[in-house]
Amino acid sequence: MNRSEILAELKAMLAEFGDVDPEQVDEQTAFIADLALDSLVLVRMTVVAEERFGVRIPDEVAWELHTVGAVVGYVEEALAGRIGAGGE
Repeated sequence: MNRSEILAELKAMLAEFGDVDPEQVDEQTAFIADLALDSLVLVRMTVVAEERFGVRIPDEVAWELHTVGAVVGYVEEALAGRIGAGGE
């Protein structure tokens, strides 16, 4: 899965769980500041992202991923095997 496919999937997830227009999302979009998503939505999206992408996103890492681009980058690195199974 490449970067644009990861981004497209995240946009779809935001539309599904956060009631967000995917056309308004890019890699610089911040989950809280720009989209006003609450912590419950973010936790739910993290769980779904782990399932859909087949990666582990530890809680301490998830809370540091403030933008769509940060999540895309993390997933891309995890899929490439550059991040350990525990997120190290």
